[in-house]
Amino acid sequence: MSTAAHRPAPAPPLPASAARARTVRLVSEDAGLRATVERVCAAAGADLLADPPGAAAGTSADTDLVDVRHAVRGRVRPGTVLVGRPEDPGIWDRAADLGGCAVAVLPDAAGWLADLLTAGPGGPAGAGGTGRVLGVLGAVGGAGTSTLACWLADRAAHEDRPAALVDGDRAGCGIDVLLGLEAQDGLRWPDLLRIGGTVHAEQLWPAMVRTGQLRWLSWDRSLPDGAAAPYAAVLEALRRAASLVVVDLGRAGPGTADTAALCDEVLVLTPRTVRGVLAARWAAGLLTGATARLVPAGLNVADLDDALAAATTGLPVAGSVRFHGAVPEAAETGRLLEAGRSRRLARDVTGLLEAVGALR
Repeated sequence: MSTAAHRPAPAPPLPASAARARTVRLVSEDAGLRATVERVCAAAGADLLADPPGAAAGTSADTDLVDVRHAVRGRVRPGTVLVGRPEDPGIWDRAADLGGCAVAVLPDAAGWLADLLTAGPGGPAGAGGTGRVLGVLGAVGGAGTSTLACWLADRAAHEDRPAALVDGDRAGCGIDVLLGLEAQDGLRWPDLLRIGGTVHAEQLWPAMVRTGQLRWLSWDRSLPDGAAAPYAAVLEALRRAASLVVVDLGRAGPGTADTAALCDEVLVLTPRTVRGVLAARWAAGLLTGATARLVPAGLNVADLDDALAAATTGLPVAGSVRFHGAVPEAAETGRLLEAGRSRRLARDVTGLLEAVGALR
């Protein structure tokens, strides 16, 4: 009698993902960074190979992680992830110099890195964000658009909501100047122009410059080089990290319509003048398909009440911002956020946030 029926059935082949654990090579001498990467690898089920800086590459790894302090041009393979700490300066510049490496600022980006190692080539898909994006658009120049954007983001941050301020006015020479923080080192838009691929919230959020509880992304004083800013990718990433993202859209013009369309709602700021209200009506015509509200600001020198302004522009009034004589000087001396926290102005700003549902 044949004994074949009594032999145990052969085990099914293991799937490729289970046959061999992914290997990760880390080049760093930072014990703290290595400990963080070890925890990430454990969570992702990957094996870690740690090499000191300058060592010849041994066994080929599925993913290379290189400490930003030891990344050398010509020795970084395609697909390498540059790792560092929040205090490491110039990490995004270095990534661009090395050919557009992905960036993981640890420990904040540990979750993203674990997903990357688990997903393998192509990286994690990432879920859609739930944060709100609020644009601020000036009907005319000098209306105080950037000032209001700063105050809105700062007020939201002080309400214990993760908030970000995004400079969407490329020709404005940087909202960091208005904040009085142009000398502060950190991520700026030109850094992102040199980085290709998807922008991940876990990479972007810890790299953004902070003042108090507010994080911000500014343009700088460099001349535009023609490269398109990845507004859509950045705003989508920030939706995942912040409850509210406030975008300074600058003065209304044909070039602002596309960026405004990325916002959930746009506040159109206008001075209480005949010219200002007429310009706001023109600006409203640019915002096709976007939800927009009007914000009259400053002294009512033309006897224009809110009802007349709304009827002229076709936009409902979200609230107003009163004139305060100390604001121009505060903007020139780096005390703009402090001025916006005064009782009277803070009440106006809070009212606008409540009107758009940002404080619910």
